[in-house]
Amino acid sequence: MKSPVRWGRVIAAAVLSEFGAITVLMAVTLADFFLFARSRSLAEFGRLGARTGCYVAPVASALATYLSALWATRRLDAHFVLNGTLVGVGAVILTAGFLFGAPPEDRVMYFVTFVLRIAVGYLGGLAAQARFNRSRPLSSSTAG
Repeated sequence: MKSPVRWGRVIAAAVLSEFGAITVLMAVTLADFFLFARSRSLAEFGRLGARTGCYVAPVASALATYLSALWATRRLDAHFVLNGTLVGVGAVILTAGFLFGAPPEDRVMYFVTFVLRIAVGYLGGLAAQARFNRSRPLSSSTAG
């Protein structure tokens, strides 16, 4: 019996979501440095970068996971939500190690990010299922 999960795509999508989130964080940090923080001391820039990361990381992670879940569920005929949710779970597994090295005040942000990633993976699966249902022709059989 064939597995309903496309493990290759799920794992690749989880890794891509992590790369996407890191890329957005790096872009925001560089933009922050070049546009706003050039006249600040290194300590001030470090504090600003940490604070920016706390606000940007959950949103960037959620967006990257949603887009990755959409990619992972392309060309499926069924089990969209399962595959999308597994992308979110895989992304959480990839980032869970950072939780242990995070300062205690940042751990809440990690938990919020974990919940968001699983939720948007689920939503990505729902969106893929809706897209699939819209693309299928309606049944032309009418009774009456």
